[in-house]
Amino acid sequence: MPHGPDNAEPPTATAGNREPERKKKWYRTKTFNLAIGLAVTIGCLWLAVRMMAAGRPIGEVLREIADSFSRADYRSLLPIWVILYIFYGIKAWRWKMLLAPLGEFRTSSLFPPVMIGFAFNNLLPAHLGEFVRVFVFSRQQRQPVSAVLTSVILERVLDAIAILAFLGLGLFLMPGVDDPRVRKAMLIVAAGICVALAGAAVYLIWTKPFVTAFEWCLGRVPLLPGGLKQKLAAMLEQGAHGLASLKDSRLWAGLVFTSFLQWSLNVLVIHLSLWSFGIHVSPLVSCIVMGVTAFGVTVPASPGYFGVIQVCFLAVLQFFTKDTVAIGAASLFYQMAQWIPVTATGLYFFVRTGFHVAQVTEEAEEAAANPDDPATE
Repeated sequence: MPHGPDNAEPPTATAGNREPERKKKWYRTKTFNLAIGLAVTIGCLWLAVRMMAAGRPIGEVLREIADSFSRADYRSLLPIWVILYIFYGIKAWRWKMLLAPLGEFRTSSLFPPVMIGFAFNNLLPAHLGEFVRVFVFSRQQRQPVSAVLTSVILERVLDAIAILAFLGLGLFLMPGVDDPRVRKAMLIVAAGICVALAGAAVYLIWTKPFVTAFEWCLGRVPLLPGGLKQKLAAMLEQGAHGLASLKDSRLWAGLVFTSFLQWSLNVLVIHLSLWSFGIHVSPLVSCIVMGVTAFGVTVPASPGYFGVIQVCFLAVLQFFTKDTVAIGAASLFYQMAQWIPVTATGLYFFVRTGFHVAQVTEEAEEAAANPDDPATE
């Protein structure tokens, strides 16, 4: 058989050929995430203003918000900041335990990547800060991206369990709800939370059978996009791989303890923020606010979660006080009391790494789009 240029096999795609296509994919994803996030933020801000205005002019509402800030008690600010850094210190400590299969790391070496990740969460859409955290730690400690990413997935599972537990506790035990329809709805949601917690327990204890059953059920959901099904299944499988390496009962006790401890601190920050604006409610109400807000900020939104947090606070607290303007002001105080120090601290640590913003954001977007791609190792 003759050989020559006319009979040559077509060239296969090389990494160089794929690079422009990957960049196009990053930009398309970034543009889409920004568009969705902005739409959600604008919609939530509009809804929050409507809930506070109750038919009044917007200018009047803004003046009342400014007046609420002028009358607020700022003695809570220092305790909030102390609690905030303890919260992130505990998060770094728990991450150390989750990374135990990869080696022994100091909590002090994990605190900077944690703060960097949350700073970028405040500045980038689609929660890309988590992937920035993974990238920074992986490069600094020379660890595989996929293994570190697995630890972050497990971290999210533990967070969800603790948040659901606090939310369920608040809904079950919350006194002072006079409307029987509201009380019934709260109990239904609390019962659903109990089912979710039972599912999480099954996932943690009987991981492989749970993943198999979940993937079987997922494959029979007709309207769910195939790409989303694959990502959900991949996340569960990655988590299962990580769980298999965490067999020490003392380690598990530490993980559960730190998860509940850090979210109890978040409840305390919310309670102090409400107190600062004269909103005196049961700590159980603060548990509900924390749970609703923690899950609310998981929706796609523009960086900083502006609007989303305000709607979450208003949605819960309107049943316990009629002063919706004070609620909105307290939610802004709670948000900015965290956003400013966390972002400033994270950016300080990031500057010290020597990495460039464009470099880490591009790597984070690639890891988010292709978490199992060997190229991200």
